[in-house]
Amino acid sequence: MALIYLQNNQDKYIHLFSCCILVKGIERSAIYDIQRENIEFVPNTMIDFLEYINGKKVNSVLKEYGANATAKEYFNFLEKKEFIFYSDNAFFPSLPEKSINDDTSEIFFVTIILSPFIYDNFDILARNIEQLGVKRLHFHINNENAMEEIRKILSSLGYSRVTNLSFSLPYQKIDRKIYENGRLKSIFMFNSPKKRFKKNKEVITNYITNNASNLFLTKFNISDIAINIGAYNIAKNYNLALYKTIFVDENGNIKHNFSEKKTYGNILESFDKIKTNTIKKLSKLWNIKKDEIQPCNVCEFRYCCTTAFTPIKSKDGYEVICNYNPYNAELN
Repeated sequence: MALIYLQNNQDKYIHLFSCCILVKGIERSAIYDIQRENIEFVPNTMIDFLEYINGKKVNSVLKEYGANATAKEYFNFLEKKEFIFYSDNAFFPSLPEKSINDDTSEIFFVTIILSPFIYDNFDILARNIEQLGVKRLHFHINNENAMEEIRKILSSLGYSRVTNLSFSLPYQKIDRKIYENGRLKSIFMFNSPKKRFKKNKEVITNYITNNASNLFLTKFNISDIAINIGAYNIAKNYNLALYKTIFVDENGNIKHNFSEKKTYGNILESFDKIKTNTIKKLSKLWNIKKDEIQPCNVCEFRYCCTTAFTPIKSKDGYEVICNYNPYNAELN
């Protein structure tokens, strides 16, 4: 095996960096680099190889695989991507799988369809958002002159715990003053004449040529995956896509996603009722991990998928109908 760096470390042990998470799928596998927040797709055989050599001495692996071209190719890839390292120490701890999530929010992420009804009762909404401890908040505004509504929302949330605020709205001129608000992170502008990205201060505006009809459809998209330590930790212990996440329709009804017909309460009800009644109902699905849902349990995205499919009870446990097929690694 003509890897000089490998040859020079023959007396050392091979280790996988603990921030590199191996996720084996049915058709292909993935390595989550949660430090760089990146994902690499690899053959299942590479995961088998990496799991086998992890913790072994280099000279032992060279003796076993020295003439193997595939092993050489895998080592080149793993070294180039900095997924492995060599050390005199025989053992390095892996990331704990037990949840270390210290978030105390009742609800973390909320998407709201802003309607005249919601807008007229915005003070109640803002109070409940604050008491729920919401950190990420998205408003969908179907108004071609939405700046007044946005300014009111920004003002009403001036002292809230929301740290990540975003809007989706029809193509229009933006009041540049809203960029001064530190909570505002992104704007999705649909019905745009041209598809493009624009950054002003720390706010990213995504101009979309399509209309709003597909914005909230429950559909897997590779751009919606979350590769980071917080997401992985939640995914190992809960359902990442549903955990402390709600969708609020134009009537204030609380759901898991846009497509769901069932409601779990109303965002304009008293906070006590939402906390004791709505949260209790919602949380039943939060605890159904992707490992317990078909075909998520054989999907390489199962620990980073944020698509809010609601699991359906089946004879074998739970299932979802997803537009991504892990059996052939294709989107439908």
